[in-house]
Amino acid sequence: MKIPSDHAPQIAGRKFACPFLVLVLIVCTGHAIAADSVDVTFRYYNTSIGSAYLVGEFNGWVNSSWPMSYFGSGWLRTARLAVGGNPAPGGVPGAWQYKFYYNGASPWPNDPLNPHVNQNDNDNSFIYVKDPTIYQFLPNQRNPIVTTATPVISAYIFPKVGGQVDTSSLTLVIDGTPYPHLGAYYNLVNQQLVFPSPLLPNGNHVVILQAGANADTVNFTVQAGYVKILNQFPVSTWESTWKINGRVENDAASSVILVRNSTDTFQTSVNARTFSFALPLVAGNDTIVAIADSAGTQKLSSPILVTQLVNHAPYGRITFASDLYTVTLHADSSLNADGNLSAALSYLWSADSTNPSPVSGVNGASTPQISIAKPAIPGEYYFNLIVTDTNGYSDTTRNYFTLDDSGHVISPTLASNPGWVQQGRMYEMFFKSATATGTINAALPHLGYLKNMGYNIVWVMPVMKNAFPMDNMYGTGYDIVDFYNVAPEYGTNADLKNFVDRAHALGLKVILDITPNHTSRYHPFVQNIRSYRQNSVYWNFYQHALITNPNYHPDLSEALTSDSLFGYYYAFSDELLNYNWSDLDARKYMINVYQYWIKAFGVDGFRFDVYWGPHDRANNGNGGENEMGIPVRTALKHIKPDILLLGETSGTGVGTEVVYADRNGGLDAAYDWNLLHNGAQAFYSGGAQISALNNTLLNCGSCTSMGFLPGPDSYFMRCLENHDEDRIIYIYGSELNIPSDGVTAAHATLPVSTMVELSIGLPLVYSGQEVGWGFGISGQKENRDRSVIDWNDSLRTILQPHYQRLAFIRKQFPAFWSQQQIRLTGSNSNILGYSRPLNDQNGLMFSNFTNSQQTSFVGLSSSNVSFAGGIQDGKTYYASDLYNDTSYQVVFSGGITSLQVVLPPYGTSVIILGDTTYALSLPVITGVRDQEEPLPKSYALEQNYPNPFNPSTVIRFSLPRNDNVSLKVYNLLGEEVSTLVRASMRAGEHDVSWNAGNLPSGVYFYRLSTTTFTSTKKMLLLK
Repeated sequence: MKIPSDHAPQIAGRKFACPFLVLVLIVCTGHAIAADSVDVTFRYYNTSIGSAYLVGEFNGWVNSSWPMSYFGSGWLRTARLAVGGNPAPGGVPGAWQYKFYYNGASPWPNDPLNPHVNQNDNDNSFIYVKDPTIYQFLPNQRNPIVTTATPVISAYIFPKVGGQVDTSSLTLVIDGTPYPHLGAYYNLVNQQLVFPSPLLPNGNHVVILQAGANADTVNFTVQAGYVKILNQFPVSTWESTWKINGRVENDAASSVILVRNSTDTFQTSVNARTFSFALPLVAGNDTIVAIADSAGTQKLSSPILVTQLVNHAPYGRITFASDLYTVTLHADSSLNADGNLSAALSYLWSADSTNPSPVSGVNGASTPQISIAKPAIPGEYYFNLIVTDTNGYSDTTRNYFTLDDSGHVISPTLASNPGWVQQGRMYEMFFKSATATGTINAALPHLGYLKNMGYNIVWVMPVMKNAFPMDNMYGTGYDIVDFYNVAPEYGTNADLKNFVDRAHALGLKVILDITPNHTSRYHPFVQNIRSYRQNSVYWNFYQHALITNPNYHPDLSEALTSDSLFGYYYAFSDELLNYNWSDLDARKYMINVYQYWIKAFGVDGFRFDVYWGPHDRANNGNGGENEMGIPVRTALKHIKPDILLLGETSGTGVGTEVVYADRNGGLDAAYDWNLLHNGAQAFYSGGAQISALNNTLLNCGSCTSMGFLPGPDSYFMRCLENHDEDRIIYIYGSELNIPSDGVTAAHATLPVSTMVELSIGLPLVYSGQEVGWGFGISGQKENRDRSVIDWNDSLRTILQPHYQRLAFIRKQFPAFWSQQQIRLTGSNSNILGYSRPLNDQNGLMFSNFTNSQQTSFVGLSSSNVSFAGGIQDGKTYYASDLYNDTSYQVVFSGGITSLQVVLPPYGTSVIILGDTTYALSLPVITGVRDQEEPLPKSYALEQNYPNPFNPSTVIRFSLPRNDNVSLKVYNLLGEEVSTLVRASMRAGEHDVSWNAGNLPSGVYFYRLSTTTFTSTKKMLLLK
């Protein structure tokens, strides 16, 4: 993830600027003298600078054209502004944007007394220019804490030029109570309203100022009294203590007493009238007051409420035991709310209807143990469990066992991966580059294409709402302001749910990109902290100081924001602020976010952006997985054990292995940056390319077999390009000085991609890589990476069949899932070859890295191929070249043989060596945009997905012709509970979503009826 700063050196406003500053007023502002104008006197209270300037849309954002005058406590400048605001597009309707400037200001400061800030445009202040105009309405939410019960409410009110303020129209509405007739409080000379408020209780207040046809609203918090607690409240926390901050209005006070729930007392010292104390909490509500002595009299603060949250639910566990004929499902290791084994739990079991074969005796069972007959069909068998205690608190969990081909039952661990991960072929999708429309719905036809290309995992770049709309340059989704909702430019939450459901129906898994390292500077939590500082309920959610631990060596240097409130990584800019995973509340919040996307949308895992950040910052910079990696994995695997967690962090060097679940970390897969940068991308840049590529593929130096591996369930994520990297075809085209048609560049990528896609690890293809997108696109790298892809690019005829073959080879042949890889050294150093040994089905792969035909003789023996009965001399074995659709015979003598490999320029050969022939089965690819599936040949009603479900599920059915359709849901009594469809529908495949949020758990039936067809199926709602 890479994101630049929006701020240019001399422009603090929009992202565009006039090229010729002398024409600023004519060209940039684009307005003539308006019929109505207002003279606004801007004030900037800063006495520590030698000069100040007013800059804004009204003077083309020129930083030094409008100097301000010093008036003793700050700077002022009067500007005549047109009523109605800036008419040029891109601003705030009805308003003018502005900032201040002084020498060296970076970023340029906005108006700290103006509550109106445009977060979508560099935090510019803006003022609505009306008749009259309201300016610097105080106090307000920019600095909301007021320490007096009778705050002075003030605002400048400017009439239009030539007019006067109608003082009879001035009214303040304080918490719903109007205070009219304020003419006596308005100064006609300095044009300021100053109104002493009535006595206000401690807490939040809303004030509305009405002036003629104009009105403005502010809010602030009163914390008054001799002794006051300044914390924002109420607050709910999982922490065992809460830091109480306060103030005493007397220099003589040396201590205060904090009283919790009118009983427990804690004394703390006062320093310079302030105090701070980490108060221990008790479960439930903690009402806290502060007591201080004032001339012998005890003064009490207003109370605040802190609620310590406690999880009262039990913790369900499913384990498995097996013998020759049965498998026993155990729930008796489930825990009660105190974390102890408890017999006082009730149980409700269910088995997935999508298991490889039906499992009887599970659905509806209520015992802590269930014995089932061992299934006959190998595969993964999934089960769900709800445990409930005597108080009605419950927990839902899920687990699976794997039945292998030998009939052995394998129970998973926290590190285990399901089969679809082990066989993974991943494709990264960016909705904005997938189609010109750039929406989720527009990308739906791509799913059929991806299935036909052979991929089974779709990594979707971030879809959550960002501070700025997504675009094809820097707005790629990592500037998140709302972790719970899809960005409107992409569509809706329902659109994403439909996308995931459709992917699942096609056999694809979807992992979602998300940002555990940071949030946007415009996230509501950040805005709250900027208002309440250390008293914000979200203060601990972010990093606020640089880490000085000498053991801390982050990938990027850290910095603090200009107000010293937040830490961030300098290369990302202060747009992205570091999240604090050491805080329990912050951790719980983000884990809940991830669980939400799994439960509500059915996503199959996550790609964690900048995963190295939380890992490196953990334990005050000593690093570790205890703050994020392990808690996240444990929580998510509890509800969905068959997920994939991919982290953007280095995972191939000694020391990086701690991030993997096999080494008690949080991840299934991490990045192989060494292969990406030093092996694949640098291949044609000179030097010993094949040697370097081999060393990075095998993760060792000058070796012939695999070096460092973190564990059997851990995967190097390997790719030639991704959204942060330049396109591989562009790199090779530049390195080889290839002609403009790109054909040679496309061919040059083939041998490297063969090695990367078929080697040990989890291979990734980036959207458009398989059609050669990026060649010949000049200008910024981001344009090559993220521009709208032409799926009919002529290079697709070279690359698309190649990537499809590699994906299906990996899909269909287990040798390429293994963690066995041995270099095959032949007679020709221009050909790189490897063996992926597997009993009786050995994978062999070879690539020619030159632009001429090459031949090599490669020796095979028991050191690099494997057969169940050992190599048998004289026996005929078959080498099936899956890539080139050929096969030939191989015979060993003395346990060895020499295999002749003949490859065309940049050619590839991928062979399965066994005692029979093999062939590759490939679907037809007709293009990304026309992946419409043929009409169904018959009526069909499919099993709903997911099943069991909570509370939504999708029902899919097929119509071979246009027909009248009824789809209804019934309960166990046969009563109709919902009509989902009653309409004339077109022929084709149809998906219908059903939300059963208002119904109780239980078994339901759904029935599809047409003029000639009826079918009924059963489904299970589990809440």
